[in-house]
Amino acid sequence: MFNRIGSMATEFVHLRLHSEFSVVDGVTRIDDVVRRAATDGQGAIALTDSANLFGAVRFYQAARRAGVKPILGCDAWITNDAEREQPHRLTLLAQNRRGYLNLCRLISRAWLENQCRDRAEMRLEWLEPDATEGLIALSAGPAGEVGRRRRR
Repeated sequence: MFNRIGSMATEFVHLRLHSEFSVVDGVTRIDDVVRRAATDGQGAIALTDSANLFGAVRFYQAARRAGVKPILGCDAWITNDAEREQPHRLTLLAQNRRGYLNLCRLISRAWLENQCRDRAEMRLEWLEPDATEGLIALSAGPAGEVGRRRRR
């Protein structure tokens, strides 16, 4: 079954992508990845840079111009109080304007209040219903808390 997004039918959507704005682990240029997504017929693509939204405006504009639905998000670090040097990961996607604003607040709070080893970490207790309205959370696979607990 196909989902309809805009005028394109899509079977697959990248929901975790780091760009050049994920300085340590991303080298993909936003314009290149959007162009490739449009060429491949992808109806949507998410940008989830590590602990930031620096490329969000550029990505949003490029995707809209190319006819690809932009999904804004972030690959967040979540403080692991049991092992402070091994934070969990959680991918957060903005579902709507409210979600985008909540994501901006959470990332800003992490940079202002909870840095560890030059990375902004969110705290689980911050992820209350009001603060996460409009956000979709993905488990981050083996790097997330669920994946790590399974391996124990």
